Amino acid sequence: MWQRSVKDFGEFIEPIIGTMGRSERREGAALYLQGLLMPGERKSIEPMAQRLRADSQKLQQLIADSPWEDEGMWGAIRQEIIPTFGTPLAWIVDETGWLKQGKKSVGVAHQYCGAVGKQGNCQISVEVVISDGEIAAPVAGRLYLPSVWTEDRLRCDAAGVPPTIGFESKPLIALDLIREVAKDGVSHAPVLGDEVYGTSSELRRGLRELGLEYFFHAGDELLAWTKRPQTRLGRKHWGVAHGEAESVRIPELVRAMNKTQWRAAAWRAADGSQRQTRIAWLPVYLQSDLDSKTGDWPQSWLVADWPANQAEPFRFYTAWFKAPPLKNRCLQLSRGRCAIEQFFQRDKTDLGLDQYEGRSWRGFHHHLVLAALAYLFVSAVYLRSKKNSWCYVGSGVASDPAVVHSLERILPLLQNGISGSGIK
Repeated sequence: MWQRSVKDFGEFIEPIIGTMGRSERREGAALYLQGLLMPGERKSIEPMAQRLRADSQKLQQLIADSPWEDEGMWGAIRQEIIPTFGTPLAWIVDETGWLKQGKKSVGVAHQYCGAVGKQGNCQISVEVVISDGEIAAPVAGRLYLPSVWTEDRLRCDAAGVPPTIGFESKPLIALDLIREVAKDGVSHAPVLGDEVYGTSSELRRGLRELGLEYFFHAGDELLAWTKRPQTRLGRKHWGVAHGEAESVRIPELVRAMNKTQWRAAAWRAADGSQRQTRIAWLPVYLQSDLDSKTGDWPQSWLVADWPANQAEPFRFYTAWFKAPPLKNRCLQLSRGRCAIEQFFQRDKTDLGLDQYEGRSWRGFHHHLVLAALAYLFVSAVYLRSKKNSWCYVGSGVASDPAVVHSLERILPLLQNGISGSGIK
């Protein structure tokens, strides 16, 4: 597969790593990407350098110390690669974590780690992908810094955290990243996320200001009305007028839906079997969507996905659309978030996303974007095998001497086999 793809690899990465500047950085990045893509149990620097027959100090310097900007590479990914993947069905936000020992690695803290389903000493990154319902293409990512880090400036300085970085919740990090994605002209699609993001009124408001639709897990605690209550301006803030009906929790509104509101829906699963559910929706006014400064209160939608043979709903969502809901669209969005979980699993299992052993802010983010680029190349190869077409990026041929040199180094290794790598 490598021998068949090596020419395309150079063409694919050249316009992206061209943002790095100096030729030794571009050559090092090409080698590092090849290390992530090649077989091997560990994708940390030392074992990759051994498989590549490369100087590990050069790779270490590229990732941990070299002052190239990961933001520039993310921007190139969004502008050069993402348009070739077609029109997205959704943008998806989520976080992923990995266990980490010690206390000095940037962002490591005792916190909930989804990878193990419990509290643990771990690092967490917030990421944004675009998805067509099958492929998830990463377009932005950033480390989450818990308050135990941002309140300790000496600790942050030791890890190279920029002085401009303070504490931000995961939803607000997601909003920052989404703004960058939108600024680079990526085709708009509804933003999906779990209840960590769906319960954030700041994130929902920010997306509406960007003109982006959203479809978030609502959680159990959101309060809403099905008819807009009267509001009044108090001494300083807008609120619900006295005498109005009490708000209702979202799960109670779902269970109160009558039979005429439910619409049967079906789809064919990946294994070929037909699955069925029911979809229903109604307009709501979320208590936390009332702007206490201006009195603005947008209508949103409560959407529920509840199979008839299940005692409890599969999910219920808070959504904001520019047009009334449609059954098939709601079904696609309800079942569309699993693509980001597949991305996290594959990028960790096969491409070393969770295996960087450095401690610095810069190193973490350099590795994060290069692991994303490696995943995008794998996705492009997969799409070519499925659709018999190639996601053309760049000029059509690798001409950067630094990239060409890195490929000339790897070809003999691929042709002769690499000891311990599984390549023969």
